[in-house]
Amino acid sequence: MTGPLLRIEGLTKRFHSGGGLFSRERAMIAVRDVSLEIARGEVLGVVGESGCGKSTLARLILRLIEATNGRIVFDGTELTALPASALRAMRKRMAMVFQDPYSSLDPRFTLARVLAEPFRVQSRAMPPDAVAAMLAAVGLPETLATSYPHQLSGGQRQRVGIARALALRPDFVVLDEPTASLDVSIQAQIIALLADLRDKMGLTYLFISHDLGLVRYFCDRIVVMYLGSVVEVLPDTKAAPRHPYTDALMRSGFAPDPARRREIAPLGGEIPSPFALPAGCAFTTRCAFASDRCRSERPVLSQDPAHPVACFHPL
Repeated sequence: MTGPLLRIEGLTKRFHSGGGLFSRERAMIAVRDVSLEIARGEVLGVVGESGCGKSTLARLILRLIEATNGRIVFDGTELTALPASALRAMRKRMAMVFQDPYSSLDPRFTLARVLAEPFRVQSRAMPPDAVAAMLAAVGLPETLATSYPHQLSGGQRQRVGIARALALRPDFVVLDEPTASLDVSIQAQIIALLADLRDKMGLTYLFISHDLGLVRYFCDRIVVMYLGSVVEVLPDTKAAPRHPYTDALMRSGFAPDPARRREIAPLGGEIPSPFALPAGCAFTTRCAFASDRCRSERPVLSQDPAHPVACFHPL
């Protein structure tokens, strides 16, 4: 089938809190009217500071949580309209690798049992040599099959998490900060492994990270999020930023090669509360170019296919 593998349109998620005896209910917009497409075989990066909505977006796409509004279309099938039984069948084509390789693996299970779980959930027969093959695919020896997660290093646990995600040979994999809890040298190894698996298996990745340098090193295009909204889509990793927030991230961020990283310098300015977003651009309190229009009117993502940006004063 031609066309994008994944398309989302106007995806929005509101969370509600409070509403008790002495407090009124408040709504937080975690993801705000996000639309994007991912081509087959592409690695699309989603970057932004903690709390910008990256991980919520990932879980919405996989329908691990339900959207408040919007559409999710995967390979021509609208996921938002699927009943639970049909969604379960579609999920064998989608997978997720989590940030924390320890908490995402059941400590009671051996690696063989961990890797068998996707087959059990989908009620599929597991080939007798599947565990050995999955471990080999991520560079681990078969002898680890009887080990438990606590007996492995962080890098080994993340490799097991990757092997589990790929057990049913999905087409699309969400990588939610897969290297954030690892040492720098191990991060480089995991990124190299993911790149190799993409080439061998024809995978499509959504790569979530707060590390713009790492995203530029690994991804084909980059989506930049700020407080739930997409503010810019970089058409390639060498494109110059047009949004002041993206520019600030690049100037204060990491070296592209994960083996030569340095600590990020925090951006200045006050971050608005996600429970009380301003009427205009959410970045005005941290932006040197903010005008009266920025404070009163919310910019929308431009329809320029070459380089979409949501800014009244693009660089």
